[in-house]
Amino acid sequence: MTDQEPTAAPAGVPPNLTATYVSADRYGFLERDGARLRYACWNVPGTARGTVVVLTGRGEFIDKYATEVVGELLGRGYAVIAMDWRGQGLSDRPLADRNKGHIDNFATYVADLQLFLDKIVAPTAPRPILALCHSMGAHIVLRALAENGSGPFAAGLLVSPMTGLRREAMLRSVLMLMPEVPAVEERYLFGTGPFLLLAREFNSNFVTHDERRYCFTEEWYAADPRLTLGGPTLGWARQAVRSMTAALAPGVLERIELPLLLISAGQDRLIDSRTHGPVAARLRRGEHTTIAGAKHEVMMETDDLRALFWEAFDRLAKDVTGR
Repeated sequence: MTDQEPTAAPAGVPPNLTATYVSADRYGFLERDGARLRYACWNVPGTARGTVVVLTGRGEFIDKYATEVVGELLGRGYAVIAMDWRGQGLSDRPLADRNKGHIDNFATYVADLQLFLDKIVAPTAPRPILALCHSMGAHIVLRALAENGSGPFAAGLLVSPMTGLRREAMLRSVLMLMPEVPAVEERYLFGTGPFLLLAREFNSNFVTHDERRYCFTEEWYAADPRLTLGGPTLGWARQAVRSMTAALAPGVLERIELPLLLISAGQDRLIDSRTHGPVAARLRRGEHTTIAGAKHEVMMETDDLRALFWEAFDRLAKDVTGR
């Protein structure tokens, strides 16, 4: 483990985002199986109300959330700890082509998360500890809770959790036809490729109604090109559908004891939000709510829709902290 590793900090900050961006008090790397996993920690002045662990979606990175969300959490009195998943952000990439979003098995993500919780979160984070997870990150947390127990967490918010994909049946049919060999697994998933700014037309995006927040990604890529990531590989897609199948198998979700609030985006065109209600119903202490007007990235939405997210967060946090 390396603390305050200079290369774990962003190389630069986008000029347009300095007003709300909060640099971490500590950046570092964990190492597992020869790969470095980047993390960041923010302290809160005085006595913290608790800690929020931020776990992002596929293709995302710590600094995107440090642009606004981290500051909003600090303002509520919570310390914050975040990690870049293996293969994205400033964590090590598994393929020579850094643009390809790839993973060998989602069990690797689960093991990486467990190391992060054991080594960085559990030892020093002010209690209670809340998980705030988006999309793929929420799916990995569900698996980790089912397989490893609640760990240091007191509760969790799963925002647009990846429990089903739009057009998943077609994806599964195509994957069945593709041989499971490295030459195929390491290809881009059909319809995707390297990151191209020209392909990011706001008017056709699936993730937010807010153009300023939609541009966070490319602004950070310009400030630190190491963050840049393109589409997922066929291998990532294959492992994703296998992992969702495993997580939804009979008896798995029922093992989770942690209070969890699932937040659906009513206009999600990436995740199949119809799966969220049944998932919440199988959890011992699950709740489900929908933000009707939101696209996939609820925390990157317009102010009015984000206000609904923060109402849900504050409600759960009050239940956990008592204030």
